[in-house]
Amino acid sequence: MLGALAQADGLAWASILVKAAAYAAALIAAGSALANACLGALDAAGRRRLGRIGAASAIAAAALGALGLPVQAAFLAGAPEGTVDPTILGLVADGPLGAAMAWRALGLALILALPRRGGAAAGLAAAGAAVVCASFALRGHSVGEPRLLLGALITAHMLALAFWLGALAPLADAARRGPPALAAALAREFGAKALWAVGALVLAGAGLFVRLAGASAAALGSDYGAFFAIKLAVFAGVLGLAALNRLRLTPALAAEAPGAAARLRRSIGVEAALIGVVLLITAAATTLTAPAPP
Repeated sequence: MLGALAQADGLAWASILVKAAAYAAALIAAGSALANACLGALDAAGRRRLGRIGAASAIAAAALGALGLPVQAAFLAGAPEGTVDPTILGLVADGPLGAAMAWRALGLALILALPRRGGAAAGLAAAGAAVVCASFALRGHSVGEPRLLLGALITAHMLALAFWLGALAPLADAARRGPPALAAALAREFGAKALWAVGALVLAGAGLFVRLAGASAAALGSDYGAFFAIKLAVFAGVLGLAALNRLRLTPALAAEAPGAAARLRRSIGVEAALIGVVLLITAAATTLTAPAPP
């Protein structure tokens, strides 16, 4: 893994950073729509803020997706001139990346309905979130065979991660503005529903790795396996913080213990930062390595 990182040039790092930022924006947009649909404890003010976050993230994700096309063209060409080479740009746009970006743009457009009131708008935004998450299965290592299984696994994985990431902002917002009872109720509901998200993340992630790289020691010893192992270790930190929030900080918040809300906000901030690291590792892995066939 260190060898792969050491060999990465400026174009590779540009591709990694743009890809990671696009991942984050798209997942926050999708997650905002999913959190709005799944978290019944959200009050009206929380839903309005979440709608603005979702719409802004959708616009950012669309812009980053558009930027990703010339950046990928330059990476494939091995020179900055690739960003304006019509032949290479055409190859990128007509390939899996172009297809993924087209479907993702459709999903992001539907998420723009999130700030509007009413069940129809919420339903459109949730459908858009599903399309955005499914778009991740249209490119990268998941386009191999068995295509249907890999697509289902990556979509489930991204839906779970999007819900988790999208719920963090309303949780932090509720802890900031109070009252403590509302924030505690929202945290309890997220904690209960996050158990399903954790299950989907772990099972889908493990299934993807086994299908793509195999379950042997050699697979774990490869560069792709090393990236996967580090990503797993970082996500274990996310799970540890989530357990702390559920078992210690949420009860303290419900009991209106002094400083409980501030501690919960700090924990959520670290949780979000660790998920950002996971996305960066994923972007590096998909850019610099490929799983060896099992």
